[in-house]
Amino acid sequence: MIFEKIDTRILDNRKNKERKMDTKSNKRPRKEPVANKKRLVSKTIIYDESKPNQWLDDPPLEIWDHVIIPMLGLKDLALARPVCTFFEAYWQDKFSNNVLPLRVGNDVATIDAVMGVIEILSSRREYTKLNPFIVLLGKGEHEITSSWTEPGGDEFATTLDITCSNITFIGTGEDTTTILGGFVIYNLENITFKNMSLTNSTFDINHICGPGIRMSNAKVELFDVAIKGCGGAALRIPNTTSETTTLVATRCEFANSNVGAAVHGSLTSATFNNCVFNDNEMEGMYGFQSTIHLHGEATAIHSNRVGINADYLSKVLIHLPSHHNTSYNNGKEDRHAESGATITYVD
Repeated sequence: MIFEKIDTRILDNRKNKERKMDTKSNKRPRKEPVANKKRLVSKTIIYDESKPNQWLDDPPLEIWDHVIIPMLGLKDLALARPVCTFFEAYWQDKFSNNVLPLRVGNDVATIDAVMGVIEILSSRREYTKLNPFIVLLGKGEHEITSSWTEPGGDEFATTLDITCSNITFIGTGEDTTTILGGFVIYNLENITFKNMSLTNSTFDINHICGPGIRMSNAKVELFDVAIKGCGGAALRIPNTTSETTTLVATRCEFANSNVGAAVHGSLTSATFNNCVFNDNEMEGMYGFQSTIHLHGEATAIHSNRVGINADYLSKVLIHLPSHHNTSYNNGKEDRHAESGATITYVD
């Protein structure tokens, strides 16, 4: 009996405690734990000349990573490396991941200095078609003052010789970034120009005219580039029978020059997507032995002396319906083919 009474008391006590706990939990529901939140506050750092490396140590690393370092360009980080080893890790990370474009006007004073820097950096890491060296050209005019001498001995003024493959030049737009001068691209791959205009009206004492872009045994791409006002051809691919040359131009203009585009060579292929060739003294487009492809409804060849001049076994393939008004309002002829050359519409 005694054990039974003790057991019932124990059970009663347990039930009473459970009832009290239930009523407490009903009165005050349990709260989920709340994570501690920290608020970022501004911090004034007062310079203390007795404290070494204060300007490096006081700002948190997050500020360096996300605020300060992104403001530093290629030249800034390159100059900071020998000043303090703190910057070496940042330089290695940015350089190895190719996120430091070369800014003309900031990292180098003029466009003439671009190739010297690219040659040095290309010897220290590999650039590719998918991961090219980037050159940024800001608003305004960028004048080329250097010259180039071709293998035959003729010297072309205001012409920059590109000497490394895998480079992309990017401007801010056809109406805002202008190159005064021309480019030569020989024996290179993956050279790209975007968002700019280019003019090279130079004639020297021997009446050698400046090219806009002159390329041979090269692979070049143009996007939204206007090449205008050149003393020679806006685009010239010299004649060759032993070297492969490929050009792809998209939404480009070749205008107000001696010739819009002169494409030579039995192993040369040039593709123009939605491009315009207008107001050139001679031909809007001239082909000699080469193969030229025209694509896009916006394609227009007009207001030249001759629209399309296909010469000596060249093939111009127009990938448009035959009723498309591709070449029109040219002074002498819209289309001319001779010596086995053909101009063909390919639907």
